[in-house]
Amino acid sequence: MHVKADEIRDYFDGWQENLARVKSLMEVPEYYREAWLVLCCYVGAFGSLRYPGLRDNEKYKKAVREYSGMTDFYDQIDLFFFMQWPRSEFRDEDRYKRLKNYKEISNAIVAKYGEPDQIRVKVRYVPPNEFVACIEQAPFPGYDRQNLLDHIHLFSLCEMLYHYARCPAVHNVRFPFVTRITRVDRSVRYEDNHAITGDRLLETAQNILSNLSKECIEKTRWPWEL
Repeated sequence: MHVKADEIRDYFDGWQENLARVKSLMEVPEYYREAWLVLCCYVGAFGSLRYPGLRDNEKYKKAVREYSGMTDFYDQIDLFFFMQWPRSEFRDEDRYKRLKNYKEISNAIVAKYGEPDQIRVKVRYVPPNEFVACIEQAPFPGYDRQNLLDHIHLFSLCEMLYHYARCPAVHNVRFPFVTRITRVDRSVRYEDNHAITGDRLLETAQNILSNLSKECIEKTRWPWEL
């Protein structure tokens, strides 16, 4: 038993060293996006270790929700994405189309928070209960509360971390949440443009690793044995 415990501890120490290197990489401006890419992959790796039987997107998001300790942050709804969804790359996906009364819900959001351009620079991220309360302050004919509760997570930061951060980075080396800025001297710097920043992503990966390793060490089990 002691041998296994030592092996588990050594294994996670190796991951801690990996994360320390990524943190150093993130501090070098020209490699900021590369650090983003590695962190996206690490979160996915932790999800695969813990939930090997789930589909890729499910294990990724479950690892974030169960082990990051940042549920309140990742449960937030991105109002701007909600308003822009019909023009997004997800407009034809059935899971989004199952949300009923999108137009009426959008009208309620605009009435409370303003047009999309105003939302983008003011109140962009709200807890799901605030989102629902906004709709229920002025319910419309045909309002289906359960349908809204079942689908509101599609517009959450956790969902966006996987579909808008991880997938574009891993599959296309594209970073929608990072803006590339070219200075007058032609040098390049990067700025975060979303609540999911590089620092947040690093914190997420660190927390998942810390909480997962603690559980494994306490129970003397590998992640897939939990």
